[in-house]
Amino acid sequence: MSSCTKKEKPSAPDTIAPSVCRIFSFDTTRVLIEFDESIKIEDARDTLNYTIMSYETLAVHNVDVGPLRKRCVLMTAHQESTLYDITIENIEDLSGNKLKDTLLTFLGMGMAVDSIVPMLTIYDPSPGDTMFGFEYFSVNASDNYEVKTVKFYLNDSLAGEDYGFPYYTILDVRNLPEGSTASLWASAEDFAANIGYSETLDVFIGYHPTFPYVVIDTIGSAVYPARMDVTTDGSRVFYAKMPSYPYSTSSCLMVIYTDTHTDDVMVSLDPAFPIYYLDVYGNDFVYFTHGTSFSIFDIVLEQVTSTRDIGGAAQGIVRSSGEKLYIARRSTNEVLVYSLQTNSIIDSISVPGEPTSLAIDTVHNELYVALHDESIVAIIDAQADSLSDTVSISGEAFEMQFSPDFSTVYISEIFANSIAIIETATHTVINEISPPGLTYPKGIAVTNDGEHLYVTGMTNRVFVLNTFDFSTEWTFNIGHTPYAIVLTPLNSKLYVTCSGSAEIYCIGY
Repeated sequence: MSSCTKKEKPSAPDTIAPSVCRIFSFDTTRVLIEFDESIKIEDARDTLNYTIMSYETLAVHNVDVGPLRKRCVLMTAHQESTLYDITIENIEDLSGNKLKDTLLTFLGMGMAVDSIVPMLTIYDPSPGDTMFGFEYFSVNASDNYEVKTVKFYLNDSLAGEDYGFPYYTILDVRNLPEGSTASLWASAEDFAANIGYSETLDVFIGYHPTFPYVVIDTIGSAVYPARMDVTTDGSRVFYAKMPSYPYSTSSCLMVIYTDTHTDDVMVSLDPAFPIYYLDVYGNDFVYFTHGTSFSIFDIVLEQVTSTRDIGGAAQGIVRSSGEKLYIARRSTNEVLVYSLQTNSIIDSISVPGEPTSLAIDTVHNELYVALHDESIVAIIDAQADSLSDTVSISGEAFEMQFSPDFSTVYISEIFANSIAIIETATHTVINEISPPGLTYPKGIAVTNDGEHLYVTGMTNRVFVLNTFDFSTEWTFNIGHTPYAIVLTPLNSKLYVTCSGSAEIYCIGY
């Protein structure tokens, strides 16, 4: 008897076209496509079957096909972090069913995925350095691809971030106790979220002066900023912006708003004679000289209310506590007296040289006059409007500033590299000082308590001297060729014009 087996039913033929399960970019030059079934290898490897577009075509250079023939890895040109459209066509499964032309979208991988952490080391400060106020904290950071951000920590608190080379922040250590130790470290993160850490180093917190001593801002001026003065309330600083020779650009009276450190043009002169000197009176007026004229600028109205030609080179200008202006007419060796009541020149006072800078002693009612190329300061009795004395010093006077009680006047002797100190009651030189490193002193400012003297020097530094023994307590670096210097009320800020670098520096606590 013969035996037999049951016949298996034949399977139905495959008539379903393949489809794409997923697509994504997983590297800057690789895109994975996964199908729901095996496909013909020759179709999968044909780079012409894939068209990738964004704002331009992304080339497909090669296709790797997986062993099950369900996955393909397209090797592309370098992608950007943007959306790409991909058209897939002419793909058949093993039964010859053809993929319907398919349009899909994927996000390009602009940055490569990696697991290597960034490397960074602290560049500045060095271990054991002393920090005083606003201090630089910088690192060297690198990555196998690119650093995304660097974070800076002071005593484990985030103190700043930076996103591009050079990597640095400015620390404010003014509120840390003097004599204490602080710890610094930094971290760097790349675009793959890998984070590297620097070493930790300790620094010391030093003395916090009671006067402005750290640069807190700089204001660009485009051309040369020169003389300056400040309103009584300290809300505005006025300065002269000099034209470049041969005076092809305007000479301007500028204002800085001290709450925002923004500046603006108040007066633009044409022809562009330089503004030589200016004097701010209270919160109301700015008096300034230019060419052979002087002008009166009303601060409230924000306009020039008067301009007067004096018939010769106009230099220093200052208002007395009364209704008189004094204007140095250098070309005739005279100081003119101008009445603000009658708006006219009422007198002229001869001096033994070419007058330049002027300063008014409101306690003794005297006018101090610097003389060009002379080692002499002339003193005028402002009551009688006559020359009352002359005082010999070691060099030409550039600027003069009185102590708060008007007991002394400090005079920068530009070519003698020194500061002359005159007792105003006796018109006697009581001291002449030459701080080490000070050359070509120009601007002078005195703190309200009279205990510190600021002086600008040609070495691009400001010197802070105590007025007890006139030793240098502090110096700080600023821009090129510092010129004038003013303190705001209560010594909250110090402003310095730097004509060489066309900047105004703001110094604070």
